[in-house]
Amino acid sequence: MVRLKPDTTKPMDNGGRPVHTRKASPLAIAAVLLTCVHGCAAKAPFIAIANGDAALTLNAERLSLRLDGFFFETASGRTVLPPLTPRARAGESWTTDTTLPDGRVVRVSATRRSGDSGRYALVFTARPDADIVRWGFAVDANADEYFTGLMERVVDGPQQRSWAPGITAAMNLRGQRVDMLVKPTTSVYAPFYLSSRGYAVFVKGTWPGVFDFAASRPDRVQIAFEGPRLDFVVYTSDRPADLVKAHAMDAGPPILPPEWIYGPWRWRDEHTHRTTYYDKTPVSGPFNSEVMEDVLMMQAFGIPNAVYWIDRPWGSGLWGYDDFEIDSKRLPHFPEMVRWLGSNGARTMLWIAPFLQGQMATEGQARGLTLPGQTRPANGNNYPLVDLTNPAGRKFWQDGFDKLLRLGVAAFKLDRAEEDIPDDGPQRVFDDRSIRENRNAYPAMFVKAAHDVATARRGNDFLLMPRAAYTGSSPYGVFWGGDIGGTQEGLRASIIAVQRAAVMGYPNWGSDTCGYNEQLMEQEVCGRWLAFSALTPIMEVGRPATSGSGTCPVHRRTTRR
Repeated sequence: MVRLKPDTTKPMDNGGRPVHTRKASPLAIAAVLLTCVHGCAAKAPFIAIANGDAALTLNAERLSLRLDGFFFETASGRTVLPPLTPRARAGESWTTDTTLPDGRVVRVSATRRSGDSGRYALVFTARPDADIVRWGFAVDANADEYFTGLMERVVDGPQQRSWAPGITAAMNLRGQRVDMLVKPTTSVYAPFYLSSRGYAVFVKGTWPGVFDFAASRPDRVQIAFEGPRLDFVVYTSDRPADLVKAHAMDAGPPILPPEWIYGPWRWRDEHTHRTTYYDKTPVSGPFNSEVMEDVLMMQAFGIPNAVYWIDRPWGSGLWGYDDFEIDSKRLPHFPEMVRWLGSNGARTMLWIAPFLQGQMATEGQARGLTLPGQTRPANGNNYPLVDLTNPAGRKFWQDGFDKLLRLGVAAFKLDRAEEDIPDDGPQRVFDDRSIRENRNAYPAMFVKAAHDVATARRGNDFLLMPRAAYTGSSPYGVFWGGDIGGTQEGLRASIIAVQRAAVMGYPNWGSDTCGYNEQLMEQEVCGRWLAFSALTPIMEVGRPATSGSGTCPVHRRTTRR
């Protein structure tokens, strides 16, 4: 447990070495004293003003952490906060009000709580705040400090950069500038990072933001988030697991899913109902030929199968997703097929998304249940998205989703909650949030909408696997790594992603084994990927490369107990 106490010696870093800190000038004001934990006879400095800036220093047993450079921005420019004077202090909390030359009043509130990790909650607000578009601050950084978290992709920007040939970036985010805006398709994010110095930062809310890890200034982590207020938490502990746990309890702890999800899965990107099997043997069974072929071949090779995943298209219409109705030509005798799969030890999994197709799209738009500000893509895909802040829109989508649950489907891949989401414009969603603030919130609203219906229908015996995640997603689903490249660098990116995901609070994670994108892949790399997937919580196998003569034995060996 980290305890704050009077610092009677020089502050030390995690290696027990003295930390050289700059003393406040004689004119600096020691404005606030932080109450110590139980048994302290004196009080340690909590906020000190140095060189005319507001600065906050957190003192833990082996950590002295300085936060400074607090500012807000309006259309007129940036305002750096002046020195702060305490207005009230009661036990573990502290508040200050500062009146600026233009009459605006800025309030800073801080609350400390001890536990397995130190926890400091800070809130910056202003009156008036309607014109404030961004807040920011900085954290001092050591030259050898290491940072990780924030996103599953290795580097920010287009996802292909994370598996570019020759990439050397890995877990450490130092030197990166990361936009906190959920991007397709490697889309698991959390506004949370931890440092090798023994602290972590979690920015609350869903406004977009930026983390700059010593990229612009080598001695600072610079953090800026949009919105009319700034609300964040700093955790301190010399145990990284305590930092991860503290964030998870604030953001929403991960679920413990049904045990059956931890068995091997099988999927195809598209199912065609053929008249013959791969060896030209005529199909005589009653179900989709490729479903039967996959199940029977896995049994023949002794490969277990806990989940059988049918991706889109499985319905009618251009995109195979109209009105949550099964296409009986592609998937004949679907309810019976679900029961047949169950008799062979596999739950059925279907692809779903938060947009409407078919008659539901027409009705949803006519009733005003869809997201404002969305432009129809030329191909009509991912459109129209449901406004999940609208109770009527949420219920409309849920009623369609419930059709699949009533057919016995137990598992769902939740896709596209981060694609074609409007985030730039004056429109506001039903609950009056701007579409900008709604962007990062949408993935968690999607998985929760599905979770509520699935719980009512199946209790705890179901699985939801979103591609996109942000704060609030983890209590409702497990996650996978998006459309990863099928190369050795794609495998490397997945090895990094599963670790980053765990740091962010998404421990139940898997990758598209051997990649989603159909690059040519060496069988040796695919075999290594199969072995890697067997050691991750979710092992989902789909692409044809996993069925080759060189990889099939590896597939069998890595899935058998």
